[in-house]
Amino acid sequence: MADVLLAGYNALDHTISPLVHRVFDPLHLTGVGKYWHIMLVSLAVHHLISRTLPHLSKLMLPGVYGRLSSQDKRAWSVSVLCLLHCVFDVCFVVAYLGNATLSGDKMRGRDGNLEIYLSITQGYYIWDMVLCIKNYKDYGPMYLVHAALGVYALLILTSGHLQYYSLVYILPETSSVFLNIRHLLKLAGKSNTALYKANFLIFSITFIGVRFGFEAYHSLLLVVMTYNGDTGLAYYPFACFIALMGMTLTALNIIWLRQIMTATYYTLFKSNSKGNKTQ
Repeated sequence: MADVLLAGYNALDHTISPLVHRVFDPLHLTGVGKYWHIMLVSLAVHHLISRTLPHLSKLMLPGVYGRLSSQDKRAWSVSVLCLLHCVFDVCFVVAYLGNATLSGDKMRGRDGNLEIYLSITQGYYIWDMVLCIKNYKDYGPMYLVHAALGVYALLILTSGHLQYYSLVYILPETSSVFLNIRHLLKLAGKSNTALYKANFLIFSITFIGVRFGFEAYHSLLLVVMTYNGDTGLAYYPFACFIALMGMTLTALNIIWLRQIMTATYYTLFKSNSKGNKTQ
């Protein structure tokens, strides 16, 4: 049976890979042809997890999950999957922060194992982009822009360009870990607890510290280097895109920061008098 599956996979790979290379290689996106199967499997796994989570939640937390509305049940499953993804992202990015190949030459550094991790992450971003499109009325344009930027950026990064900046733009998922915990606690009816407030405080600190102290700083440096033409072996239009993406993400973070500061105030200081109105 294993031999049959392996033979089928090899036949599929030999049929599809040349076509993918033919389409994407001229666009300097060679990673698509190299890792399309990992991206596809990752997308399928994320979709399968999203389908399985409602049943697992009902089985493991019947008291909490059972009382949620249909809309909240969907939000619960999305938050759980996003939380799992963020933990995965943060773990592998932290492991690479001290990588001498990437940090030693931010424009030219390349790591083959990192490309595999990024290809797995790409599956999530494609799933997320589809979710944002399907639920555009609920999520709005900012989340769709965020997801679409991530998908195209990962096509660039898995193709060997500017891979150090994968760390710059994925490390901010650290704050998203606590954001999704906040969503789950709120859905579980725990928004007036000390745990909820402590988690929200950690989220606010990591959001400001990582997204502005690290991401925005390196984004600005990349803009300066790109403007000066110091892009190494990276395809120059890709350097321009990644630099522009960094500025766009910083702009989105500034918009979200205002909302976060308002929510932080009401969560930590006005929760007793205002309830959950702004949380």
